[in-house]
Amino acid sequence: MHIEIVTIGNELLNGDLADTNTARLGTLLRQHGLFVRAGQTVPDVRAAIIEALRIASRADVVLVSGGLGPTEDDLTVSSMADLMAVPLVEHTPTLERIKARFASRGFPFTPNNAQQALVPEGAEVFDNPVGTAPHVQVQHGKTRYFFFPGVPSELARLADDYLVPWLAANAPVKVYRSAIFKTFGKTESQVATLLDGLLRDPRMHVAYRAHMPEIQVSLHVDAADAEGRELLERSASHVREALGDIVYAEDAKASLVSVIARELIAAGQTIATAESCTGGLVAKMCTDLAGSSAWFKEGVVAYDNAVKVARLGVPTVLLAAHGAVSREVCQAMAEGIVATANTDWGLAVTGIAGPGGGTETKPVGLVYVALAGRGRPTKVVERRLPFDRERNRVVSAYAVLDLLRRALMAAEQIA
Repeated sequence: MHIEIVTIGNELLNGDLADTNTARLGTLLRQHGLFVRAGQTVPDVRAAIIEALRIASRADVVLVSGGLGPTEDDLTVSSMADLMAVPLVEHTPTLERIKARFASRGFPFTPNNAQQALVPEGAEVFDNPVGTAPHVQVQHGKTRYFFFPGVPSELARLADDYLVPWLAANAPVKVYRSAIFKTFGKTESQVATLLDGLLRDPRMHVAYRAHMPEIQVSLHVDAADAEGRELLERSASHVREALGDIVYAEDAKASLVSVIARELIAAGQTIATAESCTGGLVAKMCTDLAGSSAWFKEGVVAYDNAVKVARLGVPTVLLAAHGAVSREVCQAMAEGIVATANTDWGLAVTGIAGPGGGTETKPVGLVYVALAGRGRPTKVVERRLPFDRERNRVVSAYAVLDLLRRALMAAEQIA
């Protein structure tokens, strides 16, 4: 089946917004053994939209996102009507649903919102339970067009509700066997080197994705039979052996924090954080996960040395002798937060994120991360990072969380 994607919006072309919808739809299709042949991104210009839809008519299925809103630059549906040479007609159930949605939220219904209830004559219209613009499908010649709002959360819901069932009923959907390995600790080239020569079967595609600071390795086998299943299992085993403990998950939906949370909950343990150069990023990553109050007790952002002393109990003699960015102070921060927060684990970060503040002996990118635990020796790791301020902070946050992950996994193996 020939499938193409058309995304519409000035913001996608001028750099204001990244196009995540193409990736989302491509992933969904791949999970069903289907692939995107081509994609177009065009501005909110009627002639450009009509031409893109016309070009895409070479496909069996065209997935369109964006341009379904209430403003004058939302031209997608009317452009499709122009291509089909049919009028726009009002879909009364959609109009009433939009009015009810506004009323339930206490917002006034302005006349321009009625635009979202206009569809090409003959179109099929489907309810949008998470937004105002409906999902619209149009059959034009041999081509089936699916129109989605540009809002990623709405597109994801409507694709699950309407595209997936249609594909199941109308497309040659087949099993596409995949395995994913999420890693932290080595570069993309290093990961690829570790796997060099292990994965050469022509039926299997190996993909590397650098998602700062993670590297994801995906195996995709285009075979639904027992032989294909065995190939994937054998290859996955090779990857596990080659990559070892830099793999933190084999689940596409898992995050480093979710893996840590699972282990902490199973062990009935808690953590607290003491951060300097990361400015609370480690705590944010932890508390972004729903239910984190079960295992995350508190976070201290200790930029000033006086706070390190008063709040974390860092001895002034250590600060005087070694400076705030040092192995000794990082260790004291981690041990201090364990004591003051009364947790099982304490995570600490101190460093020079940049762009300024570095010296010849302590350059920008010098970072120390530490993990302390009750009754356990404190582990401190020095990192020298080559990135900008933002990425130095992100990698530092991952580095200290990965120390905790490794400690939890080691404890699990001992148990």
